[in-house]
Order: sequence, then structure tokens, then C-alpha cells
Amino acid sequence: MPVYKRQDISKLHAEIKQGATSQIYLIWGERYLCRSAAQELIDHLLPEQERQATSLQHIDGDQEDFSKTLNLLKTFNLFSGPKIIWVTDSKLFYSKGVAKSIWDKACEKKERNETKQALRYLLQMFNVAGISQEDRDEENIGSMSAARWKNLFGFNKPQGDLSWVQDLLADSAGMSPAKSSETDAASMFVQAYESGIPQDNTLILLAETIDKRKRLYKYIQEHGVILDLAVDSGGSAAAKRDQETVLKELIQNTLRKYDKEIEPKTLPVFLERVGFHPVAAVMEAEKLALYVADRKTITRDDIDAIIGRTREEALYELTESVTSGKLDQGLLILDHLQNNGVHGLAILATLRNHIKKLLLVRSLQGLKSPAYTQSLSFPVFQKSYLPELKEGRDEWSTLLWKAHPYGLFMTFRQAAQFRCEDLQDGLKEVLAAEYRMKSSSVDSRLIMDNLLFSLMRHKMVGAKPV
Repeated sequence: MPVYKRQDISKLHAEIKQGATSQIYLIWGERYLCRSAAQELIDHLLPEQERQATSLQHIDGDQEDFSKTLNLLKTFNLFSGPKIIWVTDSKLFYSKGVAKSIWDKACEKKERNETKQALRYLLQMFNVAGISQEDRDEENIGSMSAARWKNLFGFNKPQGDLSWVQDLLADSAGMSPAKSSETDAASMFVQAYESGIPQDNTLILLAETIDKRKRLYKYIQEHGVILDLAVDSGGSAAAKRDQETVLKELIQNTLRKYDKEIEPKTLPVFLERVGFHPVAAVMEAEKLALYVADRKTITRDDIDAIIGRTREEALYELTESVTSGKLDQGLLILDHLQNNGVHGLAILATLRNHIKKLLLVRSLQGLKSPAYTQSLSFPVFQKSYLPELKEGRDEWSTLLWKAHPYGLFMTFRQAAQFRCEDLQDGLKEVLAAEYRMKSSSVDSRLIMDNLLFSLMRHKMVGAKPV
């Protein structure tokens, strides 16, 4: 059967209305899109809402016992009619081939200070590698050797401080990965379908990342239905266009439900402020629709009133003010962040990550080949210096390959203002503030204000280019 894309969803629904259904569906890709598509699919398979209470069973893949799911799939429905088993975050398509993708997602969530989501991805990666909770307790994941990391996860161990991994794992009690004694549960599902399951039973699997080499994927491709909702999360122009297309569709579909529309010139402002966060885009669109009341068109004034600067933008402005020595501006932004409920530890994490990136870049600038000079123009940086720097340095992939070239160019120029020793001192100041915040009764606002004064008073800011 063909693999359906986002633009084919209505076609799939039309086929279902005509009676062309399947016993197994795989929906994979962006998390919010997958869940929305799954709910729409269920509404078409079970159009009578009252039947969903008795004929639909939801299973959380993070806590799934594969053998129990198989038993449900093989068992006839207690009530007459169809039975649908809906598994979110399925691990049936995981392998070492997708471990790197899962790690990248964990790092992304960690950068955004979304620790629970970061931990969820870490546990998924350990599940792929077959690492039990007992193994995690006995071995410090962050300090394991590069060879063992590569053997377990199938990709090179990332450079830098990985102590945050162990810190998150310390809070993972009761969050063990899927429970199963089977080494290849996916093959068991294929065998079950080949042997035959009750005709009215349907399995819907949701996954963010998959290995298409899996036997189960190939079986579904031949005998079931696959809905590919993956969205390129990179920073390339093509990826940005893909992300923008998805957000525009979500926003316009949401506003259409309220019989509203948005000014064409205002839509880019909306997209810029929300960023690629589908859930946030839908929620903000709903708030705007309710805010304008009887008016049909949403304007820039409405955007300014409802969707202020995102937390990410404010945190970015804080890091910029710190490294440029603008104390008054930094204190003002810090006050706004804390008044809006952003925890001090989240702000500390952002500052720590920013200084660490500057330190890494400043270290790279010390290489004799390729040699970095502040006189490098952006075209030379992009076409000559950066490709040479990337060569043979796979361990820097997150920094050098995924960042936008111009953004990286500006980071290099900013880092050149400091000495490595000054940046290291800055990291020590942040660590000391974090220790005080976690171990003392001093108000976190006082600790954060003191940190900004400490960072800006001498070495960390205002250093002369080296």
C-alpha cells in the first residue's frame, strides 16, 4: 500500500468512508501531528462517539508490556463491533539505527529546560540499547568510555560535560522503559498478524522515530497503512519552509473552526513568536479567536496583546545582555522572566549552556588549522573556514552541522571577545549560584541578581578580543 503524507489525510479518510479499512495503522513523525491524526482516524473508524468508551483502548508506549498488548490484539471484543487498540510512543520500531535521533531529541528538550521530556527520550535510548534500570544504577552513563558508548548506542559519544544525563537519571524512579522479556517484540506482532487476529480488531501505532528496516514496518507497508507525518527539524531553508507550512495549516484550520482569519502580513509575526511548536501554535490561535470576539480578522495589535515575547526570546535576550555587559538591561529582563514564573534554575541552565558554547567555540578558535581571524567575512567563513573545521570532527555535529551558518558566524565573533579562562570563571560563577539556589534559603531573586553583577563586573564581560 502507498505511504500517506500530510496532504493525503483527507484521501485516507474518504477511503475509510468507502469501507477500505486496515487492521493495522502506523502513524509516525511530529508528536502533536501524530496524535491529532490518530484521533481523526479513530473518529472515522468509530464514528459513534459513545462506542469509543467501550471499543477503544489506549496504551502508553513508555509503560507498555508487549505481551499484554498482543493478548488484547488476539482477543475478541467483549462488546459487539470493532475494537481499536491505540498505542502512543510505540517502541516497536526502535533500533540502534534511531538511537542518535532519540539522543538529539533529548538534547533539544534539555536545552529548552524541558527536563521531563528529556528524561523520557533518554529512557527510550537506553531501552533501544537494552540497558536496564539496574545497569543504569551501576554505571555512570555520563562518564562511560567512548568505545562503550559507541557499542551500546551505535554513534560516537558526544563531547562535553554529560553529567546532566546522570542528574536526570537520578530522578527516573518509576519511569522505566517498556517492560518486555522479548528480544524482538516487533517480530511477534508480525507473527500474530500472519497467524490471524479477529477481523474487527485494529491496532494503531504512533511513533516519533522509526527504523524502516524493521520487519514490522515492511509488513505494515505491504498489508496495512502508514501515515508519514515527519517534519524536518533542522535549520536549513528547506526545513524552515516545511515547518512553516505545517504551522500555517494548523493555525488556519484552528481559526477556521471559529470562523476567523488572520491578516496575511500578520501571520509571519505569529509564526516568529511561536516558533516551531505545533501545540503552542494551536493554543495561541484559539486564544486569539476568542480574544477578537465578534471581529472576523485578527490583526497585529491582537498578536501584540495576546502573544508576547516567548520565554525563549527573553532568555536569548538575557544571554545577549550578559555577554555584551549591559547590566541594566540584563536585570530588567531577569525581573520580567521571574515575574512570569520562569524558575531561577531554568535561567541558570540557559546561561550555563550559552557560556559553554562560547567556551567551546573559543577553544576551536585556538586551532592552528584552520586558523580563525576576526577579519573573516561571512562568505569566507561559510564556504571555506567552516567546511574545513567540520572535516574529521563528527563529535561537534550538534554545534557545527545543525546550527545555521550565519548564527554560528555571529557566535564565533562573540566568542572571540573573551579568553577561555574568563569563560571558565563565568561557568564557576553559574555553578556557585546553582549550588546556593539548591542548598540555601536565600531568595532565588537575590542569587540571580548577584550572579549578573558577578558575571558583568570584570572578566566575563568587557574582555578585550584575543
